[in-house]
Amino acid sequence: MGNIIRQTTELALHLVRPYVTPDAAVIDATCGNGHDTLALAEMEPAQLYAFDVQEQAVRATTELLQRHGYSKSIADGRITVCCQAHEQMNMIVPHSNSTGAAPVRAVVFNLGYLPGGDKERTTCADSTLAAVQAAMELIAPDGVICITMYSGHPEGKREKTALLEFASVLDAGKWHTAYISMPNQKHDPPEILLLTRKQ
Repeated sequence: MGNIIRQTTELALHLVRPYVTPDAAVIDATCGNGHDTLALAEMEPAQLYAFDVQEQAVRATTELLQRHGYSKSIADGRITVCCQAHEQMNMIVPHSNSTGAAPVRAVVFNLGYLPGGDKERTTCADSTLAAVQAAMELIAPDGVICITMYSGHPEGKREKTALLEFASVLDAGKWHTAYISMPNQKHDPPEILLLTRKQ
């Protein structure tokens, strides 16, 4: 294993990995070009959902999964890639307490804009907060919501501020939160916010 602290996205996936068990459902709330979705698929959860509002991202994610041998999993519904706003995930993913539904153990957000896409089209504070709240409704006890934040552009700064303010006032009797930053790195490096639901 390389030095995961150098790459925030790798660190985020490393933190999520212990939560992804063979009986778990996991969600990639911002699938982008599909790299996180593929990494989650390789962890072999019972069910994987991937969301993105851009058709280009959904197509790229689906094609990446197919190239890596996941066509059957897409066809049989074990992997679902949705062209849908992530704040609507709780309308598609069964709640953990639903009969027969795999418990949602991990939800991953990798915010910002689509790599290689339109940099003016980014996630934004209001819809991201709504999506995080949707994820909080779905997540099973002791599950994790992992959010990689990018504050190197104006909307990313607003998004990070809103998320940290939101996390800071969560009921400590129901949620643990953690915030990981890289204080000696310049140029607004990515940072991670973690939310875990207590029993």
